[in-house]
Amino acid sequence: MAVICTTCGLPEDLCACGDLDKDSNHIIIRLETGRFKKKGTMIEGAGPQD
Repeated sequence: MAVICTTCGLPEDLCACGDLDKDSNHIIIRLETGRFKKKGTMIEGAGPQD
């Protein structure tokens, strides 16, 4: 009898919860205006994960 994952409901052999957690990153992209009306794009959250 296969063990069923409580999160996704699939057997542990087919469970993809670990891969889905790695893919769910939150990235924030915003446009900032600096001195002399110079525009720059700021990207946060795209760095390496621990």
